[in-house]
Amino acid sequence: LSLMTYGQKKEKFQNSRTLTLKFPATSLIGDLYAESMGFGLGLEKRIKPSFSVSQEISYIFHIDSDFKEIIGEQLENINGLKLTTEIRKYLSKNEIPESGWFLNSELKNIFTKSSQNVRTTESDLIQNQIERYRCNLTANIGMLFYWDKNKQGNLIIELLCGGGLGYINANSSADVESLTIKSDYNSANKFYPCLNIDIKIGFTLK
Repeated sequence: LSLMTYGQKKEKFQNSRTLTLKFPATSLIGDLYAESMGFGLGLEKRIKPSFSVSQEISYIFHIDSDFKEIIGEQLENINGLKLTTEIRKYLSKNEIPESGWFLNSELKNIFTKSSQNVRTTESDLIQNQIERYRCNLTANIGMLFYWDKNKQGNLIIELLCGGGLGYINANSSADVESLTIKSDYNSANKFYPCLNIDIKIGFTLK
């Protein structure tokens, strides 16, 4: 009985995934406020049967938004990088290791450069160059499941949500006191509560 139990555990561990390529699908939805969207890839590595670490990198670029005149910052362009580092703990005891419910902690570092045509209090039209840094630290709960319910395929999908604390620092090339529009986007330096919702699609490599 002991040998059989050991053999079952060993086989179960060997059949579980250890390396997964991930695509953050929510980045394609974009940010209407900042008129941007992103494309990224990540890699999750199992370090123990119920623990994993992952790293994602995303490129942020400008899009034209129909909402820019209503809620947007009316940016001329934006480029940047988002780095997401994650530590994850899987909770389910009856699933293949690293599937089912999980808890995680994510650290996101976002660096962007953008330009914005704005008017000064003297009615001059100038181009303001903005450099922004955002950092979000969140705790989340999520669910990972295989596209194939029998877990014979390589495609997985995961949903997660949570919240935490963020920090933002924005610097403008222009004197923000002379601009007719002063906002968190071009002059913020503060901490704030943040919400984290994400959908990711993964492909198991091994």
